[in-house]
Amino acid sequence: MIKKILVGSLALIVIVCVAGGGYLYVLVTADVDEVFAGSCTERPLDGSGEDIQIDHERGYAYISLLDRMAIAKGEEVAPGSILRLDLNDTAWPVVPALLDGPALRPHGLTLHKSSDGRQNLLVINHPVDRASGAERIERYVETTPGNFSHAETFSSPLITRANDMVAVGPREFYVAQDVAQRSGDTVTQLIYFDGEDYTAVADDIASGGGINVSPDLSTLYISETGAKRLRVAEINVDGSLGTETLIDLGTSPDNIDIAEDGSLWIGAHSNVAALAMHFIAGAKAPSQILRVDLQAATPQIEEIYLNAGNQISASSVGATWGNKLLIGSITARKILVCEMDPPAT
Repeated sequence: MIKKILVGSLALIVIVCVAGGGYLYVLVTADVDEVFAGSCTERPLDGSGEDIQIDHERGYAYISLLDRMAIAKGEEVAPGSILRLDLNDTAWPVVPALLDGPALRPHGLTLHKSSDGRQNLLVINHPVDRASGAERIERYVETTPGNFSHAETFSSPLITRANDMVAVGPREFYVAQDVAQRSGDTVTQLIYFDGEDYTAVADDIASGGGINVSPDLSTLYISETGAKRLRVAEINVDGSLGTETLIDLGTSPDNIDIAEDGSLWIGAHSNVAALAMHFIAGAKAPSQILRVDLQAATPQIEEIYLNAGNQISASSVGATWGNKLLIGSITARKILVCEMDPPAT
């Protein structure tokens, strides 16, 4: 998930290094006024949980697991997996959620409940060589609660830099793409699959870091990492996008979780220069989680969590279940399970 925005940041870092190393140090290590009302506990993993989806009815969290820091360093890694964490159990046991299927290098994942009550789990599956290999979408169907069997694989020449996805049916989905690192483009496409055909429904996304859909499937939410904004778009009957609203977030957004109250919880990167240095030298990168309420007359944006990277670096997702907040990262070999304090009365 090293996006074009990181490449631009690296160029900035080089320029700043030439101009003055002292300023670079300040840029990357600027003080962070940490924010969080609650407490967090680490749950170690064998890789990073870049994306997390929660089955709110059962209290299961599904984690996209892969050793992404090792990949960023050019090291060979074992295939990844999708894990299931039971939030009902205070020991937070983690077990494999997939019963079968192809080898995975997973990225974004999404759940969709069929009319028969079974969950469909769809996962972006990267090739080992993203420069030449084909991106795939794997679909799994729940066989018993929390356990999934592979059903089918999707691919299209239009899907070239899959980053995140959201299902709007058992076999229908949108894919948000980030920007190819070796391309001069600054924008990319949003792809829609209606179960038969793939269509580019937008071609001006400033690096699609995350995507989700409202519970009634009428509105699409897209994180534009490069533009530091949230795009809110109506979904037309044919899957195309209607009226759009752009909301400035003032930070680089990543994955989007929809809470039970309909609010959006967005993992974000508050310091892109620090994020770039995180990949280059392993330096700490701030982690940030926003709550966005679009039900008010004007969007309400609240910073729920901000940390300099001491607890977890490079946060990419914040997913909620009741008063629990799960924070995943692009690179950290753990997730945080946080208990949020009740609102002040």
